[in-house]
Amino acid sequence: MSDVIEELRELLYNFWILKSDNPTMYYKIKKNQNRIREFVNKNLGSNLIIHDRFIKLEKIPSVLNKVVGIPNFSSVFDYVILCILLMYLEDKAKGEKFILSNLVMYVESTATLLELSYLPDWNKVSNRRSLINVMTFLSDIGVIKTLDATKNSFTESIDAEVLYEVCGISNYVMRMFNFPIYELYNASDFIDSEYSAQEDTKGDVRRFRVFRNLLYTPSVPFSKINSSDIDYFKKNRMYIKSEVGKLDMEVEITQNLAIVYDSSSQLVKENFPNSKKITDIVLMVASIVLDKIKCDNLKKDLYEDIMVSNEYFLGIVSDVKENKKPYLGKTFGDYPLSKFYIDVITYMERYNMITVSGDNIILHPSLIRMVGKTKEVVNANSEQLDIFGGSNELL
Repeated sequence: MSDVIEELRELLYNFWILKSDNPTMYYKIKKNQNRIREFVNKNLGSNLIIHDRFIKLEKIPSVLNKVVGIPNFSSVFDYVILCILLMYLEDKAKGEKFILSNLVMYVESTATLLELSYLPDWNKVSNRRSLINVMTFLSDIGVIKTLDATKNSFTESIDAEVLYEVCGISNYVMRMFNFPIYELYNASDFIDSEYSAQEDTKGDVRRFRVFRNLLYTPSVPFSKINSSDIDYFKKNRMYIKSEVGKLDMEVEITQNLAIVYDSSSQLVKENFPNSKKITDIVLMVASIVLDKIKCDNLKKDLYEDIMVSNEYFLGIVSDVKENKKPYLGKTFGDYPLSKFYIDVITYMERYNMITVSGDNIILHPSLIRMVGKTKEVVNANSEQLDIFGGSNELL
């Protein structure tokens, strides 16, 4: 497998590989597809799609988790707009151009025609931001190109205009199904349908679930998976470590947690830790939590999870906000505590460090696997400092 490590990692860390953007990697994967399929078919049971314009590994998770969503999407409405936009692009030829104002009218009229429960109101900044979030996502994955734009963005002004070009691959963003999906009503149904023809506690299915958990999600708290998968982790830990090791990654499997470490993690935008400033913030929160476990005698359950009140955890995050200002960067440093707190817990939940449960926060053991020690802060206005990250990017 050493000859296809780079190709496998590229498939894992990217939505797809476009021939137009990265022809070298596209042809490397295509040439070595049999070796790549050997690993994928054996451990993941996922589809590897080889197309004349792209190559894509379908990364369908084993369990529901916020991390499987599109990172910059913050509401169901974002996903509704995505589906409508893909309908709009479906019949457009590669190279065809369109303007934002036409798209805005199409989204509004289609939502009305479909009698959706929520209709877009472009006078609301939140609705305009949702549309821009979707357009940014489609641009990032190469479905559309921005050719020209007015000075003000659509978020700032309803009259903003942008000229886009269609890249001709919008039909492949959504997953292809080989069976009718009309009887699937929620996200769990779609995940369960992956293994509908097999007994889900034995053989290949269990192995697929375990490896998908490891490679498609940030970490695996055992409190979030079933007893059958926990049993597989514990009885086959050497095999798991060997297979994941083929990707130049390491696996830690404890009594209540499985987590993958990637030595080049910081180079991958969506890994933790990474170059974003919020990495430093989370590392500092983790350091305080570790101290609190020792000092406050916080009780762990059978899975080493710790439940604390929202108020208690807010106090920890507030401590970082107030006493570690040189490490926050300008963007986070200027946030009011309410927004700072929401952004931090949202980010941590995405990485399976915590789970928000009503008025409580469940702290998972992955939270304290990496902590950030800081220098003593003498003056809150001192020069900006970094532990790990540096960019003010949020997500």
